[in-house]
Amino acid sequence: MNKYYIARNYRSKFDAAGKAKMDCETILANNGWKNIGFKQTWISNAILGTVISAVGITWALIKLKRKSHLCLQYPLNKFYKYIVFFARLKKCKLVTIVHDVYSLRNNPKLTNKEVKLLSKSSTLIVHNSTMRQWFEQNNTSSQLIELNIFDYLHEKVVDIEKTPAKSDNYRVVFAGNMGGNRSFIYELDKLPRGNFEYLLYGVGFHEKSVIDPTDTILTYKGKFPSNEIIDRIDGDFGLVWYGKSLDSCDGMTGQYLQYNNPHKLSLYIQCEMPIIIWDKAGMAKFVEENKIGITVSSLKDIKGKLEQLTIDDYNELKTNILKVKQKISEGTYLQNALKKII
Repeated sequence: MNKYYIARNYRSKFDAAGKAKMDCETILANNGWKNIGFKQTWISNAILGTVISAVGITWALIKLKRKSHLCLQYPLNKFYKYIVFFARLKKCKLVTIVHDVYSLRNNPKLTNKEVKLLSKSSTLIVHNSTMRQWFEQNNTSSQLIELNIFDYLHEKVVDIEKTPAKSDNYRVVFAGNMGGNRSFIYELDKLPRGNFEYLLYGVGFHEKSVIDPTDTILTYKGKFPSNEIIDRIDGDFGLVWYGKSLDSCDGMTGQYLQYNNPHKLSLYIQCEMPIIIWDKAGMAKFVEENKIGITVSSLKDIKGKLEQLTIDDYNELKTNILKVKQKISEGTYLQNALKKII
């Protein structure tokens, strides 16, 4: 069986936005799938990058053998429909790794159109059981395979000594975009204090939005290149939460958490930190079944949960995190999904 994929250009080798797709290309190559496009490139100029991707994709479609398997990654901007059209002309079986679903994330009105487009793939590798059920409810004709979690490949860039966890002061990390000055982050200071503090890494932190800088449990640690952030983070838990509310993940981004596998979660696992996640998130089941963290219905629950957590309980979570870390570091989850393709 001929198995192919098409590498493309990304804005940067160290751009967090393209990290999951770049890793998927590496894992495909490591599992016998051949790149028939140009080599993966990292050109930041948008126009030049688009031209390189377009020429590389066209060259790949010319070389694509009839009745072969072709693995795509969605979304692929303007190129996805183009590839699908010509690959189907050559009677190829399409496998699509779904990274984002626009109609789930932003616009439900696009559901029928998007599902119809994706159903032109014989197989869809989707995030988790909740996303699989959504595709089933929307009448996809494709084989559906659950990824379970995104793999995360990483080579250490900087070597910083990490501090062991202490049960009298757990450090809860939030990494990523802080979401502006109306984020839930600044509301955390209004909650009763406990045996924990919050460490913030990333962009969008508004120092002026902190209620009282002299009495806060928020510490901003700065922003770092995406290839260094794992090595720089020093904390005990990784928080997966979105929106403005302390009681639930609100807004479209928050609601999307019910269906998707946040790449942030894989990053925390690479940092060897147990997870704190909304109990209605699509990944809550994975966290519970693998015993790698805590689920909460509200951020108000964190105080009670951490006060009950002994250092032995924490070390058990840490042991389980290390097991999952080894798997995502080796590309095990995508590898297992690829084996299930009919």
